Amino acid sequence: MSDFDNLNLIPDESEPEASPDETAVDVPAEPVEPAIPLADPVPVAQPLPIAQSLPVAEVTPDAVISDEAPTETPCEAIETAIEGSDTPSETHETPVENEGETLSEDASATLASPAEPPKTLYRWTYADEAAHSAKGRGKGVMVYAAIMTGVFLLSFFLLLAVLLLDDSTTGGTVIRPGIVDTEEDDEAVAGVEQAKHSVVVIEVRGETGGGTGTGIIMTSDGYIATNHHVIEGATKIKVTFYDGRVMNAKVVGSSEMDDLAVIKVQASGLPVATFAHSDDCYVGQTVYAIGTPAGPDFGWTTTKGIISYKNREVKIYDETDGSMQKKLRLLQTDAMVNPGNSGGPLVNTKGEVVGVVSMKLANGYEGIGFAIPSDGAVEILEAIIQFGNADSINSSLHHKRPMLGVTGVYLEEGRYYLPNATGVEWIPEEKLGQYDLSDLIYAPVSGVYVMGFADGMDAATKMKVGDFITACQGEEVLSINGLSAIVNDYYAGDTVTLTVYRGGVYIPVDIVLSAQPSA
Repeated sequence: MSDFDNLNLIPDESEPEASPDETAVDVPAEPVEPAIPLADPVPVAQPLPIAQSLPVAEVTPDAVISDEAPTETPCEAIETAIEGSDTPSETHETPVENEGETLSEDASATLASPAEPPKTLYRWTYADEAAHSAKGRGKGVMVYAAIMTGVFLLSFFLLLAVLLLDDSTTGGTVIRPGIVDTEEDDEAVAGVEQAKHSVVVIEVRGETGGGTGTGIIMTSDGYIATNHHVIEGATKIKVTFYDGRVMNAKVVGSSEMDDLAVIKVQASGLPVATFAHSDDCYVGQTVYAIGTPAGPDFGWTTTKGIISYKNREVKIYDETDGSMQKKLRLLQTDAMVNPGNSGGPLVNTKGEVVGVVSMKLANGYEGIGFAIPSDGAVEILEAIIQFGNADSINSSLHHKRPMLGVTGVYLEEGRYYLPNATGVEWIPEEKLGQYDLSDLIYAPVSGVYVMGFADGMDAATKMKVGDFITACQGEEVLSINGLSAIVNDYYAGDTVTLTVYRGGVYIPVDIVLSAQPSA
């Protein structure tokens, strides 16, 4: 029930029958155009009762139409006589409506008499106009609905026709409008299935525990590639093949700097993986990672992604002191990888290995995984199979940590320091009286105080103990780690310019960076 249902309705009352001289129209008088002089006399009709004929007043030639509308009561009819033809012989038969009725024949004949001008009665009310408007609106809504329905149906059938035409011309199933991916998917299913046969699950045991990784069969006689960190410290290695066979393996050799290793099982006729050129990869290329996340129960798990970045440089830091150890050149992918994926393949849609999964970005990040490019990995792995290591290979995969070749400590301007076995100790001003100032180091400026050099490096020939390194490549040095961070952006063999404070003056010194001897 709406709010209108609660209203008290007014009982209907029958309307009094209108007299012949009145109509049911209550219209306020509207302004009439100003009077216009007429050249010829115009007969003016007086209000005419319905179905009756009244004499018409004569109008003199000089008469004009009044510029004021006749005063009428709200219930009086508004009638206007229309001038007839100038020819007296013509007659006009004009129907006059009154409450849905037509004038009688006698009245029509009277109106049609040549002695009187023909007359037409007009009747208009607000109620009639409202009904007419409502009726028009109803028709408009129906027409609008019909038009919109037609447009929708036409659009629907046109879209359906386009999709069917696209499907018939491409010969594939439309996954999304304009994108047909069936052939690639079919190839990938076959390629990934083939690649799985050359992937193994690796379980290791060591003095400090065990872990799980993945391997790639390189030769039919049992050489298997994996990561160095998978087999590092292992005392026992067990390999499970795709067909269910389980064998023990031994370590052939590894390259810690490249994070690659080779293990060997006593077998023959093993399915061998096919390696593709990683240099042919491109950003956006579809790839699949096959591995063993979350333990052996999830072996040969396959995840799909793309090549997100080629030749991504990743810095590896020491877990104990936080110093950078090396930089690796890797493929970045958003295919989901986990620790158990280490050593497993990253394959293309043909099932060819384009990379060896090595690591992922952790600490809350997802979809950022890395694989060692196949072009460099194959060279390292073949050297390990042949020599047991990759020392003879100038690897394109890793870059050893660049070394400045100096040892030192950061000192703050205006302070005194006492050298000791671990570095230096700051001596507060109030305690300076307890020491011989000649035994202390005074810092006239803030910077890295040079205390020694590494043998055979360029810095040893160009710098002196007691120098203060205040800037590197124009960037101010604010700590010993800050200096290392600047140097780490370069490579062994690059030349950097140091700003050195010596003997009260600043001098530039060019140093050729050396490579860290070992990881």
